[in-house]
Amino acid sequence: MGKCHDLVNDMCSVYLARMRRHVYVTPKSYLSFIDLYKDVYRKKYIGIDEEEQNIVKGLDRLAEASEGVEILKQDLKKEEVKLKDASEKTDKFLKELEIENKKAKEKGDEVAITKESCL
Repeated sequence: MGKCHDLVNDMCSVYLARMRRHVYVTPKSYLSFIDLYKDVYRKKYIGIDEEEQNIVKGLDRLAEASEGVEILKQDLKKEEVKLKDASEKTDKFLKELEIENKKAKEKGDEVAITKESCL
């Protein structure tokens, strides 16, 4: 901080040489510089703190989402068991329907033959 103040003081002589205007660095300007630095530091700290809070919230939401995914996986396993039972029943029912359809077709063929012979 003090080194920066010394650099400004050195630049005052360069400014005088180039622009022919006197500029002075006083203890009050040094204190103003320190106040400005503290203000910038405070703003940056608040910004970083807000970013940290946002990141923490995001991580919490990710954790909640992963817990939700685990719950949904468990529900999916239960539903898969139900689906498997239902598909087995459906397959069994379809096989029974195929058998009934074959029997009905055979009866239909017999009826058609009998009908043709009657004509």
